[in-house]
Amino acid sequence: MFSDHPNRPYTSQSYQNQPNTSQGYQNQPNTSQIYLGKPYATAVIPFVRSEGFLTKMFGRGEATLYIESLLKVNARDLFLFGDVLGWHNALMVPNPSINDGRYVAIAPNNQPLWLLDITPGPLYRVVPQKIWTPPNQSDWRRYVEQANLRMPIFFIQNDGATGLPLARGLSGQRALLRGGDKPAHLGGGHSTQIRIAWPGYESWERQIQIRDQTRQRNEITLERFVKLIAGVVDRFLRVASSTPVPDTAWRVGPGGITSNDVILVGAVQVSAGGWMPILQVFNPSHPTPPPSHYSPVHA
Repeated sequence: MFSDHPNRPYTSQSYQNQPNTSQGYQNQPNTSQIYLGKPYATAVIPFVRSEGFLTKMFGRGEATLYIESLLKVNARDLFLFGDVLGWHNALMVPNPSINDGRYVAIAPNNQPLWLLDITPGPLYRVVPQKIWTPPNQSDWRRYVEQANLRMPIFFIQNDGATGLPLARGLSGQRALLRGGDKPAHLGGGHSTQIRIAWPGYESWERQIQIRDQTRQRNEITLERFVKLIAGVVDRFLRVASSTPVPDTAWRVGPGGITSNDVILVGAVQVSAGGWMPILQVFNPSHPTPPPSHYSPVHA
């Protein structure tokens, strides 16, 4: 179920008067202390002005609600670090939703930085989706507001490119995926829901197993997570291609968007029991597509 703003059980007002004990969010950071060698990471961007995947996917209002559910802060007080050496298009925060030690960069003052978002390039359009919300206020509080949601996961290649073609995700050609053999860290439980809200179509939801079949029931690897998400997205596209809808820019099927056009960028945990994939499609307004539908966004 996807809620509309008038009926949403939660608003950004929830965090306006909440004290913030994290120094990383109280005031605009001192950029003279945040750098990784040279050049300095001098770009400090208020979240409300950022143009990353999260804003492109959910829209400004929905992205604000998501950020406040994830980080438990007022989004107006959140500043993102950009131009971090080796992560040119990345947007990072000094305090994650869950401090599990998996930070991706560190400043000379030993302040870790976690990846929150990435600014997309122009060759692909981000598929807009309405964020999934529980059907009532009590479920919202339990599974979103009071839940410890995981940070967004981005599928980054070893050469720095963000995302991989859907066909590669399905075929298992994921050897170049950065950290692909490491646990995906998807939260507790043995299963989760993958939810898709493709514009113009009914919401789509499928359950996947996030523990392996060993006696220890370990978390699945990032490579396995990519393959499972790719399977859900591919199944949705197959069903949607035979579903009559108005001829819009997001129509799926012959003469519209096909699986060959889709890039798997990452995934966002929107509730304790569900994730939504971040998706892109080739932008027909750009004159030349990149080779093999490879995402132009680089970290």
